[in-house]
Amino acid sequence: MINHLPSKLFLWDKRTLYIGPIGETLRLSQGASTLLISLNDPISFQVNNSKQIIHCNSLLIPAGHDISIKTQSAIIAHCNLDALCEDYETIANNMENGSDSILFNLNNEASFIDNLYYLYRQHCDSNLAHSIFMQSLKDCNALPQKSSSVFLKKRKNKQDERIEKVIRIIKKNINDNLSVESLAVTINISAPRLMQLFKLKTGVTIRRYRLWHRLYMTCVRLGEGYNLTSAASSAGFTDSSHFSNAFKDMMGTSPSSMLLQDNGIEIIPPTHQPIIKQEEPINGYLVEGCAP
Repeated sequence: MINHLPSKLFLWDKRTLYIGPIGETLRLSQGASTLLISLNDPISFQVNNSKQIIHCNSLLIPAGHDISIKTQSAIIAHCNLDALCEDYETIANNMENGSDSILFNLNNEASFIDNLYYLYRQHCDSNLAHSIFMQSLKDCNALPQKSSSVFLKKRKNKQDERIEKVIRIIKKNINDNLSVESLAVTINISAPRLMQLFKLKTGVTIRRYRLWHRLYMTCVRLGEGYNLTSAASSAGFTDSSHFSNAFKDMMGTSPSSMLLQDNGIEIIPPTHQPIIKQEEPINGYLVEGCAP
């Protein structure tokens, strides 16, 4: 039976993908845009401060939004998308219903589910799994845009190399709480402008993104065989309690309910961590090459 399979957590450089049961109400306030797809039974969601309950099989949530989701006994694909929202825009243009923020009912839902089922049931290494997931995203792009699309392509979130550079600096200095001022110096803009631009491009604050990346790196270390205390410490958390609180705040459930399940969980870390070319330190921090 599919419910007896171990859950899986794929960790890639720009995305993560959890497939398995959750079995409780998620109260999300995530640090990245998220695509949720049920592989079997419908799920229901309720935007905080709203009384309306909506049932669906696929749901797209932008970063920074608060939402409650009841998954019941469904097998859930919980896909955290890239920080700069390119995945979000690709998928959003192929959602059938919703508003400019919370969207549901994916046009190519059936083929997406087929690919996710394959990843859940088969043994796939990190590279193969990522290729299959990315093919589903490409299929979204290939679909004709429906005139009834609620998102519409009225405003493209143009990428900004300066924000990409700040993200890479944060990743490289995971144990340091780099100040906004020091980050702003590296891209030659003011601290208030950096905070404004970062929120505009990612949907979250710099502090929340850094916390999000630390959660990611903790899970990578767990996949490499670290225990929870060592994994959390290596990712910049002061202790396992700090990690657990951050996990529940963003993922809407405790780490034990997702990472310590009766059927087990297989954590598949990236095959290769990204290799970053280093330049001279700026303000004592490691910075990589990227034109401002």
